[in-house]
Amino acid sequence: MLDDWLRMFARPKYRLARSVTSGQWGFRLEARSALAFHFIRKGSAWLRIAGRADTKLSEGDLVVLSDGPAHEVVASPQTQADPVEIFAQRTFDLVNAGPTTEIFCGQFRPDAIRGQIGAAALPPFVHLKAADIAQDPGIAGLSALLTAELDGDRQGNEMLVERLADGLLIYVLRNAAAQAGHGTGWLSAMHDPQLARVFRAIHATPQSDWTVDDMAGEAGLSRAAFARRFTERVGETPLGYLTAWRMTLAARRFEGGKLPLRVVANEVGYQSEAAFSRAFRKYHGVSPGKYR
Repeated sequence: MLDDWLRMFARPKYRLARSVTSGQWGFRLEARSALAFHFIRKGSAWLRIAGRADTKLSEGDLVVLSDGPAHEVVASPQTQADPVEIFAQRTFDLVNAGPTTEIFCGQFRPDAIRGQIGAAALPPFVHLKAADIAQDPGIAGLSALLTAELDGDRQGNEMLVERLADGLLIYVLRNAAAQAGHGTGWLSAMHDPQLARVFRAIHATPQSDWTVDDMAGEAGLSRAAFARRFTERVGETPLGYLTAWRMTLAARRFEGGKLPLRVVANEVGYQSEAAFSRAFRKYHGVSPGKYR
C-alpha cells in the first residue's frame, strides 16, 4: 500500500520517498527548480519527458534529471499519469495485482547541493543502467541505506538521510563522468564558477559551433588562461570534453529510438553525416549503425 509518498521524508532541502506499486500506475512531477532522481529497486517503469523518446527503466536502473523538467514515471508507455498529489492518495493491492514495482525517488533543491557538486553544471539527463551500477556498489549500497532510514524513525534519522543523499549523488556523478570518458577532475572542476558556466552552456546547447574562444568567452577568461585551467582541472582539453559529451548524447539518442542519422548528427553539432560517423566510430569503437 502506498498512501504517504510525499510524507516519507520532506524537508526544505529534500523530498525523498520509497514507492511500492502494482498494476497500472503513474505519477507526474511538474517542472520546478529541483534536481530529481528515480532508482528502480524492483520491477520496471517508463520515464516520459516532453521532447524525448520514452525511456525504459529496468530493475536496478537509476536516472537523474538535473534541470527540473516536468516528467512522468509510469508502469507502461500506454499508462496515464496522475498528478503526484493524487497518486499519493492511491492504495495498491500488493498481493493479488501481479508483479510489484519499488521505486526510490528524490527531489533536491538546487542550492542544497550546488556547493557540494556544482548542480548548475550537471548534464540534464543521466541514465545509469543496472549493469553500470553493478560495477559501482556504492550506489546500490547507499540506496539501500537510504531506504532503511526512510522506513525508520530512529535518533539522528534526519541528518543521516541528508548525508546519505549527498553521497548517493556524488557516486552517481562519478559513475556518469567515467562512462562519458571524462577525466578524473571533472567532478571537482564543477566547483569553479567560471568553468561551471562553460559546462552549463555546453550541456544546454551541444549543437552550437563551439570553439575554445567561445568557451573562454563564456568563462570570462582569456583563451590561454581558460584552456590551461580547464585542462588542469578537468583532466582533458575543452574540445576533448565537448566531443565526449556530444558522443554520449548521440549514443543515448540511438538507444531511445530509430532516429535518422542526420537528425542525431545535427542535434550534437555535426552538419556532415560523414564527419559525425567518423567521430562516433573513433569514440565508441563502432559505427552508429552497428551501435544502434
